[in-house]
Amino acid sequence: MPIGRLSREIPTTNTRKQQLTRHRTLRYRADQMTRLASPRVLLAALAASTIGLVVASCDAPVTTLASWWISPDTVEREGTIELDVDGLDGQVTIWFDEHAVPHVHAPDEPALVFAMGYLHGRDRRFQLETFRLAAAGRLREIAGDRDQTGVLRNLETFGRAVGFARIGQEHLDRATPEDRTLLESYAAGINQATVREPKPMEFRLLGYEPEPWTAIDTTMVMSMISFGLCKNWQLELGRLELITHQLRSGGSVERAMAIWKPRYRLPPHLIGVEPDQDPFADIQPLAPELRDHLVEWASASGAVEPGVGEAAAGRSTGGPVDAVGRGGSRSNNWAMDGTWTGTGKGALSSDPHMAHSLPPMGYLMHVRCDDSAEGPFEVIGAGFAGLPSLPFATNGKVAWGVTANWGDVTDLYVERLAPGRDDHYMFEGEALPFEVRDEVFRIRRGRNQFDTETRRIRSTRHGVVVNDFVDRLPPEFPIVTLRWSRGGGAVSALRGLYRAETVREAREALLDFDLLVAHFALADHLGDIAYAGTMRLPERRRHLGTLPVPGWTGTYEWQGTIAAERLPWLENPPAGYLGTANQQLVQPESTGYPLNFDGDVAHRYRRIMQVLGGGHGDRTPVEVTAALQQDGFDWGHGEVRALTAGPVRDLIDDPDEAVSAAARAYINWDGHCDPEAVGPSLDQSLNATLVKTVLEDEVRPATLDFVLNFYNIEPLVYDLLTDPSNPAWDDRRTDQREAPAAVISSAFRETGGAMRARHGEDVSTWTWSRGAPFKLMHPLGTQKLLGKVLNRGPLPTRGTSNTVFKHQFMRGELTTFPVKFGPVLRVNIDLADLTGSRMSIPGGQSGRPASPHYDDLLPLYTSGRGVSMQMGFDDIEARATGKLLLR
Repeated sequence: MPIGRLSREIPTTNTRKQQLTRHRTLRYRADQMTRLASPRVLLAALAASTIGLVVASCDAPVTTLASWWISPDTVEREGTIELDVDGLDGQVTIWFDEHAVPHVHAPDEPALVFAMGYLHGRDRRFQLETFRLAAAGRLREIAGDRDQTGVLRNLETFGRAVGFARIGQEHLDRATPEDRTLLESYAAGINQATVREPKPMEFRLLGYEPEPWTAIDTTMVMSMISFGLCKNWQLELGRLELITHQLRSGGSVERAMAIWKPRYRLPPHLIGVEPDQDPFADIQPLAPELRDHLVEWASASGAVEPGVGEAAAGRSTGGPVDAVGRGGSRSNNWAMDGTWTGTGKGALSSDPHMAHSLPPMGYLMHVRCDDSAEGPFEVIGAGFAGLPSLPFATNGKVAWGVTANWGDVTDLYVERLAPGRDDHYMFEGEALPFEVRDEVFRIRRGRNQFDTETRRIRSTRHGVVVNDFVDRLPPEFPIVTLRWSRGGGAVSALRGLYRAETVREAREALLDFDLLVAHFALADHLGDIAYAGTMRLPERRRHLGTLPVPGWTGTYEWQGTIAAERLPWLENPPAGYLGTANQQLVQPESTGYPLNFDGDVAHRYRRIMQVLGGGHGDRTPVEVTAALQQDGFDWGHGEVRALTAGPVRDLIDDPDEAVSAAARAYINWDGHCDPEAVGPSLDQSLNATLVKTVLEDEVRPATLDFVLNFYNIEPLVYDLLTDPSNPAWDDRRTDQREAPAAVISSAFRETGGAMRARHGEDVSTWTWSRGAPFKLMHPLGTQKLLGKVLNRGPLPTRGTSNTVFKHQFMRGELTTFPVKFGPVLRVNIDLADLTGSRMSIPGGQSGRPASPHYDDLLPLYTSGRGVSMQMGFDDIEARATGKLLLR
């Protein structure tokens, strides 16, 4: 569709803007909204939503809701729109394609990131605000306190305790003048969009006015995302909880560490170096000083029965698991060299797995910068609102994508209180005072009405006291502090990545990128591929980083950081392809330094390598890799069946017809998670029930909730499910070792009974899409009627937590597994065919529910397709549907 010739300057007031665009929004309402609800039903839904919304002071009058319906918050995208804006030198031209993907042509980098900020603010302003408030620990200022589980309260305390706002300021203080200019330009773009574009529906309903965005807000959100990739501290804490409970309930340190191993080897590894000897053989997993301290602590705390423990007295537990234990990110990426593709040029795919929502976290964009100190560049790909970068993209010569790598950049320290002085802790024989600060939280009670709440946060020289924000810990639990080796260097490194012409140049740029603990896959136009790991890894010489260490001795302090050049790096492996899926990249002993002794189970990695090992046949590289991103084969099922198949097969002749039918469905399932298959529902429910059964007499109930609901717990889960010699299979309450077969048979009957109660007698209806419902939720979509307008789904469920097409869930409910995490964007790049390369997101570019681009990319995403990644602005201009000039 050619660009319209109508050119006009858009007034800056929201009211006038809405009047000018009303003709277009009315046309949209007729064309798009009728498939969701009639005007009467929609208005009724909006009116009904004024009662009991979880996020917000829900006192929006019906007149406000009606006003939004009559004049929705759509934005101009067709024709030519000219805008005079503050904070921009020169002119930026933005073309929009049929899916509202912006193609940005800017004269220089400050103008480019200004335009990126403007587009993020135009399309995702409410999403930006939720990111900022979450990082700053201020969510209840917009959401109120209607969530009775305490999750919001815990998330706020978590953000304040870790100190993302303070860390964001530190990042900004260390930024180069060039990077600081870009961060400020990005903020200026967001702020101009905030005042010049229609106010988002959410702000109108809530009566909320966002504060101006600042450069610190960007670095603060960057820090929150960076910390969200850190897995190890939660695993250390879980292991400590297991050890302390074992000591109090008649067990031992050795038993605890046999149940939840302090050191995993999770082959196959991408970099298969076999060390001549174990450089860590002389390091005990649990420091002797801490072992003695915990034994003394357990004796003073008193004995408890196995599997029994106090709740956190007098404090909200935040539901069955602490809010801070729910997060995380797991992802896939892989690269194929020019021989594999057959074109002489490389190819790459990447899909980060993060929290699902509407709008999605991913945002697609194509940018061109004509002039900068390092030279011009052009990049197309995807990033996230709030960050002025494209970490999943290509410049036409190099392609890159990133996943989380489980690099161990956090440690927990157990602090010893000074004798008789609970406000002091010991370090190298000296009593030091805790640093204490009172964090004041504002809680919205109505429009412009707030209550306040104060929580005390303590810190030591090692970091913040974990007990002050993880509410599942009982009052008598040892004092534990969190240390984080946080990096920075995000903007400068990615600027270098944009200009790289080979994978080696890309790796050189990434040497300065220590913000994320990340696996980067790289491919280039010469046909080369590479892997590069990034992180700011602390150097540990006396411990492995898998269990907390004593904080009072001074013996277990970090000795600086590992130089980036020493981090794992791989170029052009003989197979012709490489990939990562959060697995343990190298055998831990082969690095010479503690990189990480945990990692995700290698199920997704095995499947990726299996498929890529088959070549592409008569299909294009993009066709192969796009199909692989849709792959729902659960490799872990085969590993678990070695233990479970016999006992379940014995139930096929059970007189209970439902049990018999369920057993047949389980045995006949081939591991593919089709939406209508019954096998995945039975498999996941049995797995969850077995984990609960074997651990409930080993840990406190609150710790068991953590294990069942933590997203990054798979090594423990699959160790339990595949190793009947694990001590957890003992029944400590009866002091007997029950045969695993009997436990499995009983658990399968329990699973069948629970699923029958939930889904009915007909086993054929226990499908995976019912067992793991997949719905994309808007933050305001928790109310049933409003949710019909704002949410999308249910959608077909095609994977599990360990399939390439990840559908991530928690196990706590045992028989139902609502999908919470998954691919929030996908890119499939063939450097020999950018026109045929694809990118997609689960939703649409616009965060405005009244927009036709709120969900128009969802059909492409669900079918494994996407929009073209064609570069070159002449062709883009010819097929654009609209044009925005920022001056």
